[in-house]
Amino acid sequence: MVLSNFVFLADDFPVLEKLGGLAESYLYADPNACLYKMGYLAENMVNIMFELNDLKPPSGNDNTQANKLKILLKEKLISKEISDIFYRIRISRNEAVHAGYDSFEECQALLAQTHTLTVWFMQVYGDELYEPIPFVMPEDIRIHIDYHKLLDDYEKLVAELEKVQLLATSQRPHTHVHPAEHRRRAEKATRNLRLSEREVRYIIDEQLRKVGWEADTFNLRYARGTRPEKGRNLAIAEWPTDLTVCKWGYMDYALFAGLELVGVVEANAYRNDMLFFINNQCREYSMGVKEEHIEHVTGTWGEYKVPFLFATNGRAYLEQAESRSGVWFRDARSEADSPKVLQGWIGPQDLQEMLTFDVAAANQELSDYSYDLLRDKDGLSLRPYQIEAIEKAEAAVIGGSNSALLEMAAGTGKTRLVPGMIHRFLKSKRFKRILLLVDSATGGETPSVFKDVHIENYLSLEQIYDVEILGDTPRGGDKKIYISTVQEVYESVFLSSGEATPPVTAYDLIIADEACQGYDSDEYREVLAYFNAVKIVLTADAVQYAPGFSEKPVFTYSRNRAVAEGYLTDSTEQ
Repeated sequence: MVLSNFVFLADDFPVLEKLGGLAESYLYADPNACLYKMGYLAENMVNIMFELNDLKPPSGNDNTQANKLKILLKEKLISKEISDIFYRIRISRNEAVHAGYDSFEECQALLAQTHTLTVWFMQVYGDELYEPIPFVMPEDIRIHIDYHKLLDDYEKLVAELEKVQLLATSQRPHTHVHPAEHRRRAEKATRNLRLSEREVRYIIDEQLRKVGWEADTFNLRYARGTRPEKGRNLAIAEWPTDLTVCKWGYMDYALFAGLELVGVVEANAYRNDMLFFINNQCREYSMGVKEEHIEHVTGTWGEYKVPFLFATNGRAYLEQAESRSGVWFRDARSEADSPKVLQGWIGPQDLQEMLTFDVAAANQELSDYSYDLLRDKDGLSLRPYQIEAIEKAEAAVIGGSNSALLEMAAGTGKTRLVPGMIHRFLKSKRFKRILLLVDSATGGETPSVFKDVHIENYLSLEQIYDVEILGDTPRGGDKKIYISTVQEVYESVFLSSGEATPPVTAYDLIIADEACQGYDSDEYREVLAYFNAVKIVLTADAVQYAPGFSEKPVFTYSRNRAVAEGYLTDSTEQ
């Protein structure tokens, strides 16, 4: 048998080594079997991780690969990047088993990714200092006269090894490594991942699919006849450009919302600096639209013919490596707009909304809208300082700020002003989808003031607008107001193993009532950082309950002022 890319696993993890070798052996003769073996290898890897970390697997019907990956994510033993690779391997195996899927091209890309995954695994659970040999596509060994006998022998060897695998795993010297050490190694190994541009494209496909784009770099390709279609949101790979303008030849992906060309994507090698590419290649892509494709252009902005530019290397956002991670984005309609890094992708509906949304007009409408409804004694009947808090928050939004912190003493009615603020933002069309994060103690229930207090025409906020209590998978859509807890949103964004992920633009405004009180502060910070939305935080204590907000409150209503104005007494419980 020809030397396998997975031979480095032979001493520590012989079953994984043999399964990797089998996958390679089936590549040319039976891609379907190749996909199955890679899926089986990944499943074994997850089982070993549970064993070495003393984790209890889910019980009964819940004992699935997907649920195990969620547990590993929650325990921070794998990152979202590693989870996504596991997910793609699992889905391909399921397609191979249940639908007879046997794409040779996908097998090639997945073999390289499986090798990358096993290198990561070795550095975490085997030799931390292991330096990988670059992956090379295996040769076709069917020319060997004993090909089928070699496969039979390999299959029998795997079966024998599996019988003793658990015993061998439990007796290994580093079995007793503490999970905290595995977490450290996992983080280090993830930082050191080496992915080719081809592997990156495969990862980007998956990321785009999760937020609503149809993406398949192997099949949805210009050269294979894929063209824009009404009613479909296509990420078409390798879209040609005008070579006299763009020396790189083609866009890695052209994003089409129906027939409209709304975005270009530059996909690059895993460790490259994306700020360079969004300022150069993406710029040329947008300027280099071919004359024969002008019918798909929605407008021109100077020399730009495509409004939204994206550059990524598939790597999850890391604050300490900002320019080499995340999804870099620029709105090319304005020369003043600078590239910025996002923690995820923008969905097709959101890009279309961005094209038509007039921020200046919405700001003007908000500014002109009277506060009389909020003062109505038969309605919210807000106090002067509550109106002032809303005015300060709106001024921050109109002034272009992406966040506003309101600090108000306990007992001064922070929650009561929230429906008034939401109504004004929605009525003026300044925001379309608002997420209200509430205290975990309420279980994500609708605040009673939403249901019981009249806002306009004797109707409550719940009667005027569609309100949705979010479960495990918060998403944008036709609703106006979403209510959830930090924990629920965190799970849907960071603990999903392959399911649809909320795009970073799922909400355009997030209001956090009492900030992170009752929440894990790290989860709270990560949730607010993920979404590309304006954030308004209401809290009684900015120091304790507004982690991640370095700026000063735009409005403060202290206990002393409340007492002086007669809204609290010295004896009021703090």
